[in-house]
Formats: sequence, C-alpha cells, structure tokens
Amino acid sequence: MRISNFCNRFALRNLQFKMESVVKDYQKETKGLIQGKVLFDAPMRKYTSLRVGGPADCLLFPMDLKELRKIIRHARKKGIPVFVLGKGTNLIVRDRGIRGWVVSLTKGIKKIERDGEFLEAEAGCTLQQLVRFSIQKGLSGLEPFFGIPGTVGGGLAMNAGAWGAELKDVVHSVTLMKEDGEVMERSRSRLKFSYRRLNLPSSWIILKGSFRLKEGRREELIERLKTFSEMRKRTQPLDHPSAGSIFKNPKEGPAGKWIEEVGLRGFQMGQAMVSGRHANFIINLGKASAAEILRLIEWVEKEVYEKKGISLEREVKVVGEP
Repeated sequence: MRISNFCNRFALRNLQFKMESVVKDYQKETKGLIQGKVLFDAPMRKYTSLRVGGPADCLLFPMDLKELRKIIRHARKKGIPVFVLGKGTNLIVRDRGIRGWVVSLTKGIKKIERDGEFLEAEAGCTLQQLVRFSIQKGLSGLEPFFGIPGTVGGGLAMNAGAWGAELKDVVHSVTLMKEDGEVMERSRSRLKFSYRRLNLPSSWIILKGSFRLKEGRREELIERLKTFSEMRKRTQPLDHPSAGSIFKNPKEGPAGKWIEEVGLRGFQMGQAMVSGRHANFIINLGKASAAEILRLIEWVEKEVYEKKGISLEREVKVVGEP
C-alpha cells in the first residue's frame, strides 16, 4: 500500500512537472504573438456554462481576424492542437482539462452590421446580442433564438434550434477560415446543414454568418420575444448551470419524454442532477465535477436503452483529456 501511494504521488508530481513545462513553452510561443489577452493554465469551469472543466494549457483571445490568423498559422507550424471556444455552452470539458491552445472569439470578433434585409454577425457575437440587434432594426426571423446562450459561431456549428426554427432557415452565407489561414465565404446552397449540425472539416473555423431576414413591426417583434422568453423560463432550468439539451431528440419523440418515463427526472449523482423541470437538461447543483456529469449521462443512456429500446445521441460536445 505504501509503495502504491508513493507511485501515485510520483506520477502526480511527474504530471505536474510536465504541465508546468508545457505552460513555460507556450509562454515563449505566444510572447508578442497577439495584442489580445493570453492566459495560461486557465480553469475551463470559468468559461463553460456548466461550470466544470480542468485547466486549458493556454487560452487566447484574439482581437481581430489578423490576430486569429497569426494564432492558427503559428499553431499549425508548431504542431500545437487548437480548440475554438464559443461561449462554452453545449460543452463539457473533462476534469483534466484541454491540452494545447484554446481560442475564444468573444472579445474581439463580435461585430454586427446591417445591409438592407441582411444582418452580418461575427462568430464571437452572442445569439442574444444578434436577436436584440435585429429587433432594434425592425427585422424579423431570429426571435425564436432569443435565450439560446451561445455565440453565433457555436449556433451555426450546431445548427441551433428552438420552437421549431433552426438557424439554417435564415442563413444566407457563412464565412470560414481554413487551417492555413485562408478565408472563404460559402453560400447557403453550398452548406450542408442537418439536425443540430453544420457539416464542415473539423479544422475550419466559422468567422461570420450572414442572415436574410424580413421587415417587421418592432412592437410586434418585441411581443414575440416576450412570448419565447416566458416559454423558456417556464420549461427550462435557468436557475442552475447547465449545458442546454444533453441529447438530440430521437425519431421516436423528445428525449426528455423518454428520460422522464424511465423515472430519471430529478435523479442525482453527486452534485449532478437530471433537471426536475426539463429531463433533457443536466444541472450542476454547485460543485459537480465533469466526471459526475458524464457518469450521469451514461446512466441515462443505459436506462433509456434498456427500458425503452431507444439509443440517445448526445447533443452536448465532450472535450479534453480523458
């Protein structure tokens, strides 16, 4: 037992030494690379809506497209893995964190502009900001997305939807950055959307979306917004951290319905719990770990399959070191 404890402590110290070495290397690699903020050993629980996740080796906040291109090209040259972070919704970061560089577009790449019936929104802009901007300009079509707590980039990547509407319904084009830093624009006809997904190469980054909307009366749009907001408050657990819907709805019907029918509404593992308000949400009661949340997800999948014969597919993305 003593030998085992010694080996465990040695392995832990060795891991800590390796992580410290990586951080020092990244401090050297990022020095003078961008003007935007750069953080090292950044706890991802502060940057995810579920409030879980271990440290990212390096978290970068480019201030514009030029800085983002420098990051991507430098990382590619050095063989550094890159993960692009939106607002941290629809995401679970494992407790050991993320190796490599995490890039957030929320500080500098978030402009919104109007061109007639079109709105152009950069990827780091939140969907909340985009919807509010559209209402201010008297443009209709985005109201159902009010309350979805992600960014435009994240919303496009997962083809976000609510109340029967999906972003693909109003997308005109998407501007993308390839792994070599090249920027290109693809029209809606050249984009492959499906349920909760935009099919793109994993190394491509969404930079901007162009949305084709319709003229509307501001007063009526505000009323629609209030209706959707009230529905969300009634049906979703907004008083605890969550990642939104955990599972996609299977062809047999809403995932929450099946989770509830197998008796898991309110079911708890540690500080992770299936919401009592909406069974397709898992909430953090305060001090949940990513491991607890993932164990609960696996248990839900197992119970629904064994008792209903339905395989639930995850909507939430899981990243980080196992």
